[in-house]
Amino acid sequence: MKAAVLYKTGEPLVVEDGIQIPDLQPGQVLVKVEYSGICRSQLMEALGSRGSDPHLPHLMGHEGAGKVVDIGNGVQKISKGDPVVLTWIKGEGANCPGAIYNKNGLKINSGGVTTFSNFTVVSENRCVKLPEGIPLDVATLLGCALPTGAGIVMNSIRPSPSNSIAIFGAGGIGLSSIMTAKIFECSTIIAVDIEDSKLKKAKELGATHVINSNNENAVEKIYQITQGKGVDYSIEAAGKAKVIEYAFQSVCDFRGLCIFAGHP
Repeated sequence: MKAAVLYKTGEPLVVEDGIQIPDLQPGQVLVKVEYSGICRSQLMEALGSRGSDPHLPHLMGHEGAGKVVDIGNGVQKISKGDPVVLTWIKGEGANCPGAIYNKNGLKINSGGVTTFSNFTVVSENRCVKLPEGIPLDVATLLGCALPTGAGIVMNSIRPSPSNSIAIFGAGGIGLSSIMTAKIFECSTIIAVDIEDSKLKKAKELGATHVINSNNENAVEKIYQITQGKGVDYSIEAAGKAKVIEYAFQSVCDFRGLCIFAGHP
């Protein structure tokens, strides 16, 4: 088995070959990983931005897609050969501790799901059988970016057509929020980013206005678009402390709501 291993925070991951795959325990699933996403939270963890890491060395990655190679005793919702989404979001099935791998006598830890490898042992509740017709590369987005961005709008905000919303950061989470806001028919959907290519994609996916914050003051522009009121809702999806401040400043007084998808 080949995998990217984090030995020390703040240093590059090391790609190791010849890692021994442990025997499956009840409730665990062996998956051949075909695709993996890279979440910003994983970068923060590797950089040590979340403090000391007591689990080193360990594997990483929490969003991906692949095919089931084998299942442990008691696994019921998936079978060998099934295409699956791998996700950090706990679903149905057994909730198992992370597998422990071995490389020449060195123990390598992992969590309930890891995806920076060509094979992975995951907990049953971190696998979701993929419906027919969805390619594995697209399915990877279902592991984190789409449910996070769409979930903020669908579950936390639930806007009405008369509402306005600003999304700061047009990456995977931000674009997912924009698409969902369009489904809810929000009257004003403002995308804020520093890359014109991402803003172009945001426009294609439903943004009514786009702002390049490298070129103009995003908060001032938002108040201009909303005739001095501010937006009803804002979502911070860039993972930066300063941008969180901008997102808070952009909502209207007394009734505005700001939600940020992660922490810096």
